[in-house]
Amino acid sequence: MVFSCAQKMKRRNKIYEIAKRCCLVIGRQFTTKETVCVLMEANEKQNLVQFTARGNECTVQARLHCRVEQDGNALLIGSVFQSMLELFGDEATTVETDKSTISVRNAKAGYRFALMDTAKYPVPEPCTPDLLTEAGNFCEIGAKVLFSAAKSNGCNSRALNCVHVMVHDGRWSATSCDGYRLTVVSEDTSRTEPLDLLLSVEAMKTVLNVFHGVKHCKIGISGSYAVFCGPQMVLYAKLNEQKFTNVQPILDGYCMMHEIEVSGDTLLDSLKRVSAGSTNHAKLLLNQIDKHTLRLQFLSGMDSTITGQTELDCTVRTPLPQEGFCYNYTYLREAATLMQGKSIEVQFDKGGALMLHADNELHLLLPLRLPKTEAKPKTGRTRKAA
Repeated sequence: MVFSCAQKMKRRNKIYEIAKRCCLVIGRQFTTKETVCVLMEANEKQNLVQFTARGNECTVQARLHCRVEQDGNALLIGSVFQSMLELFGDEATTVETDKSTISVRNAKAGYRFALMDTAKYPVPEPCTPDLLTEAGNFCEIGAKVLFSAAKSNGCNSRALNCVHVMVHDGRWSATSCDGYRLTVVSEDTSRTEPLDLLLSVEAMKTVLNVFHGVKHCKIGISGSYAVFCGPQMVLYAKLNEQKFTNVQPILDGYCMMHEIEVSGDTLLDSLKRVSAGSTNHAKLLLNQIDKHTLRLQFLSGMDSTITGQTELDCTVRTPLPQEGFCYNYTYLREAATLMQGKSIEVQFDKGGALMLHADNELHLLLPLRLPKTEAKPKTGRTRKAA
């Protein structure tokens, strides 16, 4: 196999971007040395090279028109391939194999590696969806709902470690829930064909990273895979077989009794200002001062040894209870970060469940127990001896 991407063809940046996307799919897995490799298949008749990379949840295949002098295929470790292309800059790059080695070189430098057996590489079966839907704002919606998905596969339900994406009634909608947080985001779309995807957090992150900056993308379903098609690129993401819970009855079950209105930028700025020390397991107390001010109190860690306090300018439509409410500081700050630049309606039920509304975006956070106030020790009088 021999192919080259000449500088005058201005293709070097494209091959580097392909190698970068392949590494994003491969991730940090290491089951066998072949699985962390990029498979390159060169076609002399079409002057085309196909690159394939596999991960735990996703597979990507990208094609690039190059100058192919000889057919063939070869494996090369993805991270090594990306590093070499990055060092080469905009110079012409040539990849060549013989019976026992593979070399990657330009005019000034070259690297040579032992040739690996391509027969051991698990080549994916082609997936052909019956229907492809324009992605539209899929990446923007998917990035917002990652906030509320469980971060570990060790949770009780694998569905909580997923993101649910649908097209229904002319709208994109995405939902995630980990039992403590819930997020629903929706956007209008001109597409009317239904679509229902349940992707793991890992798969969704891979899709968002690989298609970052890609303007045009289409989505479809083929068997047990979601298929994402971009310019000269296809990504297959494994679907979760479980059924995602319908969250609408959960949202309808909350009876909101208290409400405030606040700017997303103001809320985020106040949350940044009030934090002190480690935010791991930190809590935030909300108390009302008057109709236009809330007191935010930061309590660090499990023992609350470091505290911070600031005031939040807002409009209180329905007064909060005197004792206020308590929340996970990190969760509330992440939600505020997603909603900056918007006017937010913040609602509370009698138990403290908090909903943040803005346009077509909703975040639900469950409260924490209010910290106990230490009672003052009683001082007893001692009788003097007679």
